Amino acid sequence: MKERYGRQRLTLGQRIKHSGLYRVYNWKTEHGRGRSCMMLSSVFNGLAGQFSGDIFYTAFLLSYGFNPSGISLLLMLPYLTTFFYLLSPSLLERFKKRKLVLAIARIAVHTINILGITLLPMFFEKDADGNVINMTAMTAAFVAITLLANTISALFSQGYTAWHANFLTDDVRADYFTSSQCISATVYIVVFLMSIYADSIENTAAYATFLTTMRFVAYGLAVIDVIMLLIPKEYEYPKTVEKPKIKYVFTLPFKDKKFLMTISIIVMVTFATNIHAGYINTFLLDTINVPKRLISGINALYFAFFIIFGTQCKKFIAKQTWLRALGFALIIEGMSYLTYAFIVPGGLILYTGVRLWQHVMGVLRGTIIAALPYLNLPETDRTNYIAFYTIANNMGAFTARMLGQVLYENIGKSAFILDAFASIGIVGEVPILILLCGILEGLVAIPCFVWFKKATPEPLLNEYYAGKEAKKAYPSRKKAEKS
Repeated sequence: MKERYGRQRLTLGQRIKHSGLYRVYNWKTEHGRGRSCMMLSSVFNGLAGQFSGDIFYTAFLLSYGFNPSGISLLLMLPYLTTFFYLLSPSLLERFKKRKLVLAIARIAVHTINILGITLLPMFFEKDADGNVINMTAMTAAFVAITLLANTISALFSQGYTAWHANFLTDDVRADYFTSSQCISATVYIVVFLMSIYADSIENTAAYATFLTTMRFVAYGLAVIDVIMLLIPKEYEYPKTVEKPKIKYVFTLPFKDKKFLMTISIIVMVTFATNIHAGYINTFLLDTINVPKRLISGINALYFAFFIIFGTQCKKFIAKQTWLRALGFALIIEGMSYLTYAFIVPGGLILYTGVRLWQHVMGVLRGTIIAALPYLNLPETDRTNYIAFYTIANNMGAFTARMLGQVLYENIGKSAFILDAFASIGIVGEVPILILLCGILEGLVAIPCFVWFKKATPEPLLNEYYAGKEAKKAYPSRKKAEKS
């Protein structure tokens, strides 16, 4: 082994083995293999979700004649199945081994949600221009099939969270969520390329065929996602109650104040960020005329922001604790929405600048929000705790979207409100909702700072105060060394 400047020069293989990524994703260990499969699943599921959802789903719905309120309604439907999560613990606790059951349920959800929605318009009569004649009937069919898929998901999906929590121990959690989100964000590069092509054929007969083909590709990717999740080892599910009951979903979490505070903060963030979510894509595509290639192109840059800022974010979280770091992220990201609210048709420069700004904070906020459910998650009865978290979080999103829809519909009827906001440069209903999102995010930062002592696990809290004491002592040591 050669030496350089008094240190051993490591080979490439040794450098890889000493890297953080190797420690997190080492396939030879059970936990490393589990995390690797979770990460690969998030990539394939992310691709499937992007090809069949988000801007392509909005474009798919617009091509069949749905208006902004109709699209907002369909996007809100998944949250109506929230209370089926109450039945999930009772159902899942009947199975000592759940891997195969979860896989069957997941493939059923993908089949209904992707294939079902893709094929559904083909069963409705169209006029000479290709427009569906009975939009009411087709909307009802979309509602029914969306509710069915999300009901199955509500009953079974949290089984994966309870299982995969075993792989996300304290020592790797920040590294896993930073790296996995970075890797998952690379899917936007593929979406960007698809968006360039979609924009080039938007006003041709091939456009509808392309959107349909994208959904078939999405289904193939979704099948691979399910296969990935069949690989990790499944562990026993510890519990303190022998017979599962619906009441435990609510009674157990309220006995754990740290868990309850953590989930409350997540729900408040979810509420803030969903107040405008039902309308934003339709608004950008139809009103601001942002090309799909620009939307997905900016999204494609997201992984680069993880590479640039990922390490700094991990250090910031370690220094400030999870909740304080989230508070700072929400304040800065909230300011971006206050700027975003001034967007007008053709405002592509403002759109680009704000989205890049949000990417920086997205690395920090995204990592924290993804990890927070596990921060105070007890070792036992996890299915009940996760069911409570999912119900609360979905209700937060549903309530925000409902409020957003009510505000959207009523603001549009009030010339006084529209004129008042237009006088300061905020034009239209959606920009007002965007402004409200920024204000709410800033307000959620308050409990992040106020509750951080009570909601932060004791070991992490001790590390935080030890770091502060060490920082205070450093100038004294430096002064003593000089004297």
